[in-house]
Amino acid sequence: MKVIHLCNLPLPLSHPDFRCINFHPGRWVLNLAIAQRSHAAIDAQLIMQVAGARNDFRTEIEGVPVHFVAAPDRLRSATLFIRDVRRLRKVVLKERPDLVHAHGTEDAYALSAQFCGKPYVITAQGCFFIINREMPPRLLSRERTVQFTEYLSLRRAKHVIAKSTYVRDELARAFPNLTIHEIPNTVDPRLLQIPVDRDRETGSLAFVGTVVPRKGVHLIVDALALVQSKDPEVFSRIKLSVFGDRPGHESEYETTCKKRLRDLLGERVAFHGTIPAFEVAKALSRTEVLLAPSLEEMFGNQFIEAVAVGADAIVSDGTAMAENARRLRAGRVVMRGDLLALAAAIREAVVSPITVTERIERQMEVAAFVGPETVAVKHRDLYASLANK
Repeated sequence: MKVIHLCNLPLPLSHPDFRCINFHPGRWVLNLAIAQRSHAAIDAQLIMQVAGARNDFRTEIEGVPVHFVAAPDRLRSATLFIRDVRRLRKVVLKERPDLVHAHGTEDAYALSAQFCGKPYVITAQGCFFIINREMPPRLLSRERTVQFTEYLSLRRAKHVIAKSTYVRDELARAFPNLTIHEIPNTVDPRLLQIPVDRDRETGSLAFVGTVVPRKGVHLIVDALALVQSKDPEVFSRIKLSVFGDRPGHESEYETTCKKRLRDLLGERVAFHGTIPAFEVAKALSRTEVLLAPSLEEMFGNQFIEAVAVGADAIVSDGTAMAENARRLRAGRVVMRGDLLALAAAIREAVVSPITVTERIERQMEVAAFVGPETVAVKHRDLYASLANK
C-alpha cells in the first residue's frame, strides 16, 4: 500500500532554503513513516508544503522519500488556503497513492486530502477549536480563520485519528459525525537505545518546544523566581537549557521571556535554537528534568521523548501530557497555571531526583506504549479498512 503523508517536518540541511525559512521542528510524522516502512509493509512517503520557499525539492530522509513543495507565503489563510489545496492536490495525485494521510487541521493539509478523491484519514493535532477556547485570539486573526477552515474539514470528514483520550473526547463532543481512532505518536527508535543510566548534571532543567504562550514559558520564569525567593540554595543549583527558540525570528513574547530568563539565571541559562530532535534527546539523556507546563497540549511528544531517555518531567494537569504521565506512571503533574505548585515541583525534582531504576522502568513503559511496531501496525489496520470501503 502506498500512503502519502501531508505533514510538517524539519527541513534538512540540504534544502536550498534551509537558512532562510523558519521551519517546523517536529519529526513525529517522519518517525511514523519510518515505522510503517519497517514494520507494516507500507510505502510511506511525505509531502510538505514550504511557504516562502523558492523551488520544489526532493530528497530521502532516513530511507523515506520526501517532497518539499514550494509555495508563496502571502494571503494563505485569508483565501482559506484555496491555492494551497489545488497545489497539493496536483502533487499528491501525481504519486498515485492508495490513501492520503493528512496531519493537522491548522493549515491546508486536511482540506487537501479531502479534495484528492482518494481514501483519506486526518490526524487531529493543533486543533484550533480547542486552542482558541483556552487562549482566545483577536476577532480578526489567522487563528480565527484557521478555526473556520478546520471546522469545514472536520464537519465533512469521516475518520480522524486522535493522539490522546483528551483530544478524542473533545472531537466527539464537537463533531459527532466523526469516527475517531485513538493512536498515539511513535518515537524515533534510536531514543530507546540511549542508556538511561548516564551521568546527569545536578539541577539541570530543560524546556523543549516553541517559545509561545501556549507552552507556558512565562510560567517557568515566574516559578523559577519563586524558587529563588523561597529557597536560594536550591535555586543556585539550577541550570536551564532551552531547545526550540528561534534566534533572529523571535516574537515579542519570546524576546521578553528570554530576557527575563537571562536576568534571572545569567550564565546558567542556555538557548540552543532549533536543532535536530535526536540531538535534543541526547541532551535530555544527561538532564534531570523536563519542564513542560503547557496551558494546552494535545499529545506532548517532548514529554514522551524525555521519559524515553530517562529524564523526569513536570507537566500541567488538564492536558494530554498529564494523561500520558499517568498512563506511563512517570513525571510530576501540577495544576495548570499554578505557580506555587510548579515552583514546589521544580524544587522537589532538584532536591529528590528519580532513581536509575525508575528511569529504566519508565523507558520500558514508553517502548510498550508507543513503540514503532505497535503504532505502525495500528495504522496499517486502519488504512486497510479505509482502502477497502
